[in-house]
Amino acid sequence: MTQPAAKKTGSTQPFDPALQRTSEILANPPEDRAALLDEYTTLAESFRKLHHQLYKTIAISDSYQQQLKELSRKLELSDIKLRQLSEVALPICMYCHKIRSDDNYWQRLETYFSSHVDIMFSHGICPDCVKSTYGKLEERGQAAAPSAQQAIARPKIVVPEDEPLREMQQLLQRISSNGDPLTPEVDKIINRYAKLLRRFNKIVNISDSYQSQLQDLNMRLELMVRTDILTGLANRMEMLSQLEIEQKRSERHNKTFSLILGDLDHFKQINDTYGHLAGDRVLRQVAAQFRSNLRTEDVCARWGGEEFMILLPETPLEQAVTVAEKLAASVREKEITWDQQTITVTISFGVGEFQAGNGTSTIDEFIQQVDNALYAAKHAGRNRVKVAESQEQAS
Repeated sequence: MTQPAAKKTGSTQPFDPALQRTSEILANPPEDRAALLDEYTTLAESFRKLHHQLYKTIAISDSYQQQLKELSRKLELSDIKLRQLSEVALPICMYCHKIRSDDNYWQRLETYFSSHVDIMFSHGICPDCVKSTYGKLEERGQAAAPSAQQAIARPKIVVPEDEPLREMQQLLQRISSNGDPLTPEVDKIINRYAKLLRRFNKIVNISDSYQSQLQDLNMRLELMVRTDILTGLANRMEMLSQLEIEQKRSERHNKTFSLILGDLDHFKQINDTYGHLAGDRVLRQVAAQFRSNLRTEDVCARWGGEEFMILLPETPLEQAVTVAEKLAASVREKEITWDQQTITVTISFGVGEFQAGNGTSTIDEFIQQVDNALYAAKHAGRNRVKVAESQEQAS
């Protein structure tokens, strides 16, 4: 037993008094039993402390390993983003200052922004576009959130000329011309006041800057909540809010509005053939077609997946059908380029008209009627417009 102990206390490990004492006791154990128990107690206490330190060290080591894994994961993600970012360098040449016009570059840039939502909403949208889009949303929902609209037009604080400082300077000129002995003290007080005033004005300007940045951030956050990130259209939540507002307006003023629900035909085949990024580009191009063919007061939303919903305020059914036919034609004729290939797509529409007191009690029931019309268009062969049964005129 003494040989292994002697090996463990060699030069390969730091000197341990408790281990050394144990070796000595094992080599020459005391005859007195009480003395032996005292030595055992001391050894047990030393072992308890070492045991506690061991598990504490293990816990710290596990924490460091977890942090190392997390840092490695972040480093790998950063490396991937860096490689992606290197493919979308600045769109302007540093030598000739020409703007790049090749479609492949803008396609990669569009894909990059659509894959990084945080960058899109922090840098990908300029402040003017944020304010313009936010203002349009607020115009449509002014009854629902008037305070937010007022926040946009909040005037900047202008600090007026300080009247007390001007009066104090005039006083200093008068007592200085009369040779008053208090002139130096008054001059010190005025200078100190002027210094404090400049500091106060600086703080006010900084506060205004922070307020402006906070207002811009709030607009971006609200725009993110109410907008579909991929297409830039209103999202489902925003459309439901607008439908509720339009329903109340219809019931209060006996106004008519129409609803169009569209679904891209065979969209899964596009994803399977060209990839999901190509599918995303198709959705964005279709959304752009809708925006260019609708009125400012119309609300267009991505209802979900490849479904789009369009709200037409104060529009009867006949005009809504005409709008749907026009949108279907614009989508059908649109050629979308992806990796030197041309993608064409068609869309099916269901159309319905809402009138107060016509038997449609809720918005959910009205949406269901329009959705049934869309299903009928799909069942009839796609690439067509169908009217909701409860609104369809007798042929």
